[in-house]
Amino acid sequence: MKKIYFLTFLFLLTSCTSIEKEDLQNLNGYWEITKVIQPDGKEMDFNINTIYDFYEIDTNYKGIYKKASPQLDGTFIVDEYQEQIEIVEDNKDFKIKFHSEWDDRELTIIEVTGNKLILENPDQKTYYYKKAEPINLLQNEE
Repeated sequence: MKKIYFLTFLFLLTSCTSIEKEDLQNLNGYWEITKVIQPDGKEMDFNINTIYDFYEIDTNYKGIYKKASPQLDGTFIVDEYQEQIEIVEDNKDFKIKFHSEWDDRELTIIEVTGNKLILENPDQKTYYYKKAEPINLLQNEE
């Protein structure tokens, strides 16, 4: 029985993803929220989204965060309001620090790849995103 526990622990330990600094450039682009998991484990699924999150960071891990609306022609309308962001390392975790004239907040990056983003706020609410690809719904098929 101890072997089973040990192997399970070893599997969980080796399957955990760690974020490398180079992975942070994957944050750039449009992200569509897919679900939120509350601290009590309840899930909220988002099947249709009219607002996406847009991140743009430079090589110094500073940049902007905006809201964007996808359009039928495959483009996005980006809101004029933006927040300044900075990604900082904190005890082997990476956090996005948001700053605006009204608010300062931060989210921990749990995972970021070319098509997947998981963020967690200090209240243990977890946000799941997928990379948003523009789709032209007005394009004629021949």
